[in-house]
Formats: sequence, structure tokens, C-alpha cells
Amino acid sequence: AIINGDIRQGEILTEEQLSADLGISRTPVRSAIKKLEFDDLVSINSSRNVVVVEITEKDKTDAFVARRLNEVEEAGILAEKITREQYEELIRLVEEQKQFLEKKCYSEFLDSEYEFHVKISEFCDNSWFYKIMKNIALLQRRILILSGHLERDCTSAVQEHEEILQAFLHHDREAARRAMEVHIVRVSDRLGE
Repeated sequence: AIINGDIRQGEILTEEQLSADLGISRTPVRSAIKKLEFDDLVSINSSRNVVVVEITEKDKTDAFVARRLNEVEEAGILAEKITREQYEELIRLVEEQKQFLEKKCYSEFLDSEYEFHVKISEFCDNSWFYKIMKNIALLQRRILILSGHLERDCTSAVQEHEEILQAFLHHDREAARRAMEVHIVRVSDRLGE
């Protein structure tokens, strides 16, 4: 609900209300809040209130820089060593994105978008790339939803993913790096409009 914008930035959450809304005891709610805090989706303020973290311009800029450094390198690494099975998994995710786009299922589209980028990190077989990318991709998903023009940008994202896949197909490290960098810069530009 936080990621999808159903719970607004800055909103105060209470264990009691979450417990009642979800129909579960407060113990799993408490555990979930700890996980949300770890994922930087909520913070605990000085009054011990659980507050949905607001995404600042600095967060967006920092995420862009980290994403650019991380994902461009990952694309180059993966291009050199991608297996047929990994390539086919990424193709499946892009085809899934196209289907969700046709059906105007934007939440599901974002699930596949997230999975595409996280899989690239996973396939690099570097646990730190993977951990970093999961956090960045989660923030990116929130930013995309809150931008208000997700529908307009999906087609471009799919085309950019296909360019990355072409570089992977040819095991072209530099082409993969360029395609990923272009994708990240264009996403940033589209979000800045």
C-alpha cells in the first residue's frame, strides 16, 4: 500500500489501526513495521510514531547516481557471462511487461519492471549488487507511481529493456553498459518532466 501510494507519504501508522485493518494481531504488525523501517519505507519519529517516509528530491538524485553506478556495471558484467537460461528469463519478463502494458495493468507492469532489474543484479552473482539493487528498485517503483505519468512512460521503458537484451544476446559488454546508462538517464529525464 505504501509502494502503490495507497498510504500517503508522511502518514502516521499505528499498530492498532494496522492490526484492525489487516485482521491480525499486533505481533506480526510489529514485525512488519521493523521490516518496513529496514526497507526505508517508514521511520520512527521522536514521539515513537511510525511515519511513512517521504521521498525527497535528494532521495531521487541519490538513487539516480547509485543506480547509474550500480546497474551500468552490472549490465557490463552480465553481458559477458549471461547464460541462455538467464537471457530467456529476462526475455520472459519483458514479454510479460508488454502484455501488462496492453491490458493497462500498471501495477503488474511495475512488478515485472522491478523483477527485470533485480534479476540482472541477481544474475551477476554478487550479493551486494543484489542487495543494493533491491532497495533502489523499491524506491524507483514508489517514485514511478508517485510521478503520475506512469502510463506514458511504460512503452519507452520496454523499448529500452529490449535494447539492453540485444546487447546481452551478443555478449557485448560496452553495448550493454551504454544501453543501461541510456535507460537510466531517460527514466530520470522522464521523471523530471
